[in-house]
Order: sequence, then C-alpha cells, then structure tokens
Amino acid sequence: MTGGSVHDAPLAVVTGASSGIGAEFTRVLRDRGYRVLAVARRADRLDELAKGSNGFIVPFVRDVTSEGAAEAILGRAEELGGADLLVCNAGRGSRGRIHESDPADALGMIGLNVTANVDLVSQAVPKMVARGSGGIIVVASNLGFFATPNMAVYGATKAFLLSFTESLSAELAGTGVRAMALCPGATSTEFGDVAGLGDTVEKTPGFTTAEEVVRGGLKAWDKGRAITVPGTVARLLTAFLAYSPRALSRRIMGKIFTAG
Repeated sequence: MTGGSVHDAPLAVVTGASSGIGAEFTRVLRDRGYRVLAVARRADRLDELAKGSNGFIVPFVRDVTSEGAAEAILGRAEELGGADLLVCNAGRGSRGRIHESDPADALGMIGLNVTANVDLVSQAVPKMVARGSGGIIVVASNLGFFATPNMAVYGATKAFLLSFTESLSAELAGTGVRAMALCPGATSTEFGDVAGLGDTVEKTPGFTTAEEVVRGGLKAWDKGRAITVPGTVARLLTAFLAYSPRALSRRIMGKIFTAG
C-alpha cells in the first residue's frame, strides 16, 4: 500500500466495488496510491474492503440505479477533492431467450448497464474537462463485439458501452481527459452465478480472474489505449469471433450460452 498522505492522494471512484472486478480495481488502485470512493449496495462488503486501508478506501453505499445516484456519488467525490478517475463497473447479466424472459428484468438490466453508466459519465466528464485532467474506464465486455444469442440484452448493453466509450475517447482528444473501454472475456466473479451461467464461465476458452482483468486493464490504460481485451487467449478468441462471418459467430455464441 502507498505510504503517502491520504489527503494528497488522487481520487478514484469505483462502482460495483463490493465484489469481483470492482473490488479488485479498488484494491489495486489503492496500492497505486489512489484514495478510492468505493460505491456499491452492500455495506458489509464495502466495510470489509475498507478495513486496514488507513482511509484510502472510502465506502459509499448507493444503488447506482436509484434516483439522484450520479449526483450523490459525484457530490461525495467533490467533498473528497474531485474524481481523478472514474471506473464504471456496476452491471449484471442474465441468460435466457427473450420470449421466455421477464421484460422487467431486461429493462432493469438496461437501466443498470447503460442508463446509470451514461448518467454518471455524462455528469463526471464536464468536471474533468473543466480541470483539464481525468480519466474514465468503462467495464464493457468482449461480448460487445458480436451477437450473443441467449444473452441478447446483456450483449447489447455491452455493445452500447463499447461504442459509447470509444466515441467518448475520440471526443475527449486534446482535453486532458481520457476514456477506455475494458472488455474482459469470461472472468471468475459472482457474475456467472447471478446470470445463471453455471460452470459456463470456467469452461470458456480464455477464462481469466478478476486480478488478471484489472492488472491487464490498467496496463493498457497506462499505454493510452482506448479499448482493451485483457488476456492473450481472450483477445485472440475475440478477434476471431469479431472478424468471422456473423452467421458463424452467432452459432458459436448461441451454443456457448444455450438456454436450458
């Protein structure tokens, strides 16, 4: 952990910080010398994460889809000196055919994966541009590069985030602010259980850990990348599927996420 003063440390805001990739981002950024505003719904998880951090991890309990969440999160960040880095990680998915799914679940997924992230980014970026510095890392997915039968809504939300962040990166050129889409492949987190994927994640080629995703993502960030897929195998598999005929990639992904 950094030995510097907590009050002099740059501030990172991480959403979905209570587990998986978000919790790993929180730990690694703390070790890089950031003070981290860790945002999630589960207070007990955040408190455990903050233990022994000497104030470098600041828990903030909030559902990012709740009314006024972006204002509240960024308001707390301003109290701590303003966000130097925003990591939009909160999201969820579910497996199933659209005609067998609950429309409310689909709309809730869009609200969390898309609307909440766009709201937060749209309110954070002007503050960063005004200061002439800052960064946005949006956790999308390699599934955003191709169709995902049986996870249609989830894949579509990640395609949106990929396009949104890549466009944002271009728009911010020359402002001193950067944006990057982090597009992990199959990763060992709670996501698979919540999404009803069973052991599909562990069986997917290029399977990675949250630690590998975060360290690979920050390595790409340090190099100034606008898009990155962490892990050599995941990157090669993504490139193969993205540049294959779409009918082929649809068949492959449909088999991977076959709805039971």
